[in-house]
Amino acid sequence: YDRLPGQGPGHFVALSGPAGIGKATLLRRFLGLMCDNPAIRLFKSSADAVETKTPYYPWKKLFAGLLGVDSNNKATQFTTRACENSLANLLEERFEKHSVLNDVLPTLFPEEMGEHKLSAIDRRTKLHDMLASILNAVASKSPVCIVIHACQFCDNSSMGLLRSLISRCAGVMTVMTTRSESGYSELQDLEKGMLVMKHFPLPPLSQELSIQLVRKTVGQEVDQAISDVVMDRTQGIPLYCIEFARLVKESPSGALSELPDTITGAVLLRIDRLLPAPKLILKIVAVAGRDVRASLIYDVVPSQFENEHLQSELEYLVSVDILMRDRTGYCFRHEMVQEVVLGFLTFSQKRFLHKRIANFYVNSENQVSPATLALHFELAAQGMEASELDVPACKRALWFLKLAAEEAMKANAMEDANRYLARSHDLMQMLPTNSDPFDLEMALGLVDGSEALLRQVLDHFRCNSEISIQNIEKAVLGAGSDVLDLASPRADTPRAHWQAQITLDQARFEARSIASAASTLGAEALSHSALALDAALVDAAFLDSSSTTTVYAAVQKVKTDFIDLSGFINCNTSSTTPTTFLARPPTTFVAVDLLNTSSQVPPNGHVNTSTSIVEDMTQPDGSKQSGGGHVETASSDGGAVDGGTEMRQARVVDDSQLVDQMMNDQLFHTGTCET
Repeated sequence: YDRLPGQGPGHFVALSGPAGIGKATLLRRFLGLMCDNPAIRLFKSSADAVETKTPYYPWKKLFAGLLGVDSNNKATQFTTRACENSLANLLEERFEKHSVLNDVLPTLFPEEMGEHKLSAIDRRTKLHDMLASILNAVASKSPVCIVIHACQFCDNSSMGLLRSLISRCAGVMTVMTTRSESGYSELQDLEKGMLVMKHFPLPPLSQELSIQLVRKTVGQEVDQAISDVVMDRTQGIPLYCIEFARLVKESPSGALSELPDTITGAVLLRIDRLLPAPKLILKIVAVAGRDVRASLIYDVVPSQFENEHLQSELEYLVSVDILMRDRTGYCFRHEMVQEVVLGFLTFSQKRFLHKRIANFYVNSENQVSPATLALHFELAAQGMEASELDVPACKRALWFLKLAAEEAMKANAMEDANRYLARSHDLMQMLPTNSDPFDLEMALGLVDGSEALLRQVLDHFRCNSEISIQNIEKAVLGAGSDVLDLASPRADTPRAHWQAQITLDQARFEARSIASAASTLGAEALSHSALALDAALVDAAFLDSSSTTTVYAAVQKVKTDFIDLSGFINCNTSSTTPTTFLARPPTTFVAVDLLNTSSQVPPNGHVNTSTSIVEDMTQPDGSKQSGGGHVETASSDGGAVDGGTEMRQARVVDDSQLVDQMMNDQLFHTGTCET
């Protein structure tokens, strides 16, 4: 790096080795040395097991750092303007606003239309060209070092971009770590005059070094018998040596009988020795992945922590080298420990945590990929048996799988896109036959998954539909109405017939408006009944006296379907526009939660899982639905039976039992895990 910026060959260095061999430790030492040279611009990112199929996931942080913008927040007009200003200063006249940058940068550049719209292959090529120009422009001002950790979790698009950039950017040093040597071997054909490539496979420690590491961790000399056992069980893997040494240090007697046979047992035994609160935190972080914020942990189990208490527990876990600070949140110091914790959570515990985490992320201001949301909702939806399927979570997973497939296709990652579509197909096969009056997935598609915008759309739709139904009733059934008078003797006069025809056209317009809006939102039952009303009104125009009864019945059917739809929306979304229609026969109505019974989208768009998504809803018999997520079922004799309180209480008890179980279970001693 003594050469001039942007000159000389690029350098590519790969560190490979099994989990626990010391790649992250060596990388931290390297970054410490690089930071001593202020002339070098250093950018680090890491792939994540949760984001394995998210296109360009590690590159999003890197390029946001190159431009000096925050990659954690969702793309907004503010982040778009910040990126635009940075790119204009960096590239000057070469800067081009193009939608391909949205795939990596937090920008909202408009999509190209018509002849300017690119195919998937051309789009990927264009993106690689533009990102290479950005990186070369930065490297022309000062030497650049890019570090990507845990590349075994990179998606195909990220590895393709890595291959493209290291072969086209001079004056850039790229360092990657991976568990497998295959990641490096795939790039070996790029070693030419303008690229210097080095591969460092990390070997296990020798017996002498392993014993030194154990003694250093324990802080004193240890018996030769213990050293031999530790060496035999760790095989020279540094992380294993440290974990076993800590068990020896924490054991009152240091007896060999207390040492587990495997590294998995060592990790589990160490976690078992924690107090309940930090144990619960570790399990939440294991499911959530990287950059887990305290606000997420608090939202998942709000009854277990206070803010100050939670922060102190997190800092304690950092002090004992289990967690570390990651950007604005926390993550496991080593992904192998995370995998061990995750592997020994029961199925019901994982499902509970995935659902709570998905509920938090879906309305978070942070940038969360559709692939991540799809994964959490998918795992929250699936039960041990088909009857345990969480239908609302399943529909949410379908929606985000669709978005993830579209993202992958834009990046020309057709293999990943096909996987998303295959998962979507499997979920669709699990869904029961839809008898709901409203297609939530279709409605979410209209608003790009925004809960706040969906609430506004549904409120507007219900208000307009109710006005239209009232206008139809006034025209058809009200005193002095003219539509049904078409079949009466007084309709023989030209003026009376003309007036009735105008009223008929107005009523038909209202019916068609309801049908169109309902069909757009996926409310097929209401749409069909509105079209049937339109057909009945047409029959009335031909002076068919038998059409009177048909029109009456069609109007009542539209009202009934609208009331059903309103009740379903109230119970399954945050839209709570009341209806004044009470003339509905007593029926049984069962509510299905959209996210969970303890999730509500308040006006500011943030989720608070301590409250309910279901608001009060007036029932036909005058009773009200409570905010606790249940419906008072109207019986045939007009009485109300509280059919949801018991269910909700049971669900709350189940959740509470799961939380207590996660805080107090002994993973190593039980050695069992639910399949």
